[in-house]
Order: sequence, then structure tokens, then C-alpha cells
Amino acid sequence: MRKIKGFKLTLRPHVIKQRSRKGRIDLEAAGLDELPLTKFLERASKALVPGVVFDTFGHPDADQPLLSPMPGLAYSLILASLGDGFGAFRDKESAIPEKLWPVLEEHALDEAVRFASALIADEAEKDNCELSPLNPISSPDALEAALRKLDASAKLGVTLAEGRLVPAASLAVSQSWLAKSKAKGRK
Repeated sequence: MRKIKGFKLTLRPHVIKQRSRKGRIDLEAAGLDELPLTKFLERASKALVPGVVFDTFGHPDADQPLLSPMPGLAYSLILASLGDGFGAFRDKESAIPEKLWPVLEEHALDEAVRFASALIADEAEKDNCELSPLNPISSPDALEAALRKLDASAKLGVTLAEGRLVPAASLAVSQSWLAKSKAKGRK
């Protein structure tokens, strides 16, 4: 099991713009054109204390059907959190439109998961495996199992309350380890 806390998150303005357009959020009307948006994302990056806990579980594993629906040689669990600093930063930045916060949270969590997934992919490559797409874990039973397996409350301070992760700026995902298919040459 690996725990990494306090790494630098790179929040990309073009991703925030793209996701804002999808969510029909007018950044320019909110005063967040190029430079103010970049400055805001720099402040956000400094305020957040991201953390990830991840581990890989081989077969047989009783929780595999619940946590990783795609069968494979093994599966990895990733729990990412932006820490308690996200809520405090959100309270301090009152000029930011309310609709932009979920976009920022989603992007930051995606970056944290991507960071951990890249480390897992390196391990999988050594075992001649590749990883399946990310599988978000959302059901209360699956979240409870994932938190238990990763010892999340002790390692990252993430708990489960009323079927949701606390702090709210947290995300759990799984990935299956799949055997690489060997290319067949001509005979």
C-alpha cells in the first residue's frame, strides 16, 4: 500500500475552460478570463493538500466482484482526496461563481487519480500487464469495502458518512490489471 500526500497538482486553465463551456458557465462574465483564471488556479493549487492511497490486490479476493467489475489478473484501488483545505479555500474565495467549484473539484480529483494511476501503470508494465479504464466506485457498500481495504481513515482521513465520502472532495476508483495480448507474427 502506498500513500502520497501533499504532491503538487497542476490545474490546467484550458481544462477548466473546456469543462466550464460544457457546464454552460461563462467565465468571462465572472471576471475569469485568461490571466485571472490562471492566478486563481495557482492560488487553488497552493491551498489544496491532495493525497492518494492506493494498493493492488491479486486473486482470489472476496471483494473483487464488488470493487472491480472487469475481471483481470488483479485490480488496484485508488482513493484521492483534496483534503480539508478545499472547503477553507472555497470559503475564502467568495468572488468565484458557485457553479465553478464542482468543475474545479472534479479536475483536481482527476489529476490526483491520474498521478496515482500513472504509478500503478508503471508497476503493471513490469508485470507485462495493462490497466483497464478507471471504474468510479460510488455505491455505499463498495465505498465501505474500498475504505476498509485501504485503511483510508488512518492513512488519509477519509471516512464514509450517509453513503458518501467525507471530506466531500474525495474520489475512489478501481482499475483491473489485464494481461497484454501477444502479437502473433506471420508464419
